[in-house]
Amino acid sequence: MYKRIIPIFMIKGKRLVKGTQFENLVDVGDPLSQAMIYDAQGADEIIVVDIDASREGRMINTGIINEMINRCRLPISAGGGIKSVKDALKCFEAGADKIVVNTSALLNPFLIKEMADEFGSQSVVVSVDVRNNSAGDYDIYAFSGRKKMEQNLKDHISMVIGQGAGEIIVTSIDREGSLSGFDRELYQRLEDITKVPIIASGGAGCYDDLVKIFTETNCDACAVGKMLFLRDYDIVRIKSYLKGKKIPVRDA
Repeated sequence: MYKRIIPIFMIKGKRLVKGTQFENLVDVGDPLSQAMIYDAQGADEIIVVDIDASREGRMINTGIINEMINRCRLPISAGGGIKSVKDALKCFEAGADKIVVNTSALLNPFLIKEMADEFGSQSVVVSVDVRNNSAGDYDIYAFSGRKKMEQNLKDHISMVIGQGAGEIIVTSIDREGSLSGFDRELYQRLEDITKVPIIASGGAGCYDDLVKIFTETNCDACAVGKMLFLRDYDIVRIKSYLKGKKIPVRDA
């Protein structure tokens, strides 16, 4: 099974932003031009999430999805403020291959089943944002890390799998944008309950961070943000390095 390298785009409105722990966001460019670059380099797919959509009571601008689909060949997963089958349909009609739900999956778990029944589990990705707590466990947060929720992490993930989620993105808010490496313990804790592909997100900073997440956990993919945008790395060299470490990846 090939391991996937997935650029993750956080957007505000129509602009690409980067920050740390979902805060101190700065504009880093146009998402379409960046998508075209990573498409040419051989990224496996792109995840595009509007970081303010749920908090502002709207959904992602589907025009961005449509622009990317018209200019890129790689699959696009889109999220941000999707709270109904109707919202998801708008994303699919714009060209998205998958939709990503986070806050809505916490507020209305039955939405996952509705979407899986309508579009197929392979098209439904659930995103889970977590922070370490003082008890040595992890708390789940909604609204891009702004609101702590009561759900237990393992119970929530088991539930969304049972409801039909085809894939799960688990983001360490503590590591997000830090370039300090993935929280591998987080993903190791989930190995006994995850029956669908897991995407690790938060902390990628160098080649060896990617090697470790793939050799020390069962993660199927990793999301990469600042490492691509703000450091001198590209998909071609990343995949070449991983191949040298005997990690199976598709050709760039």
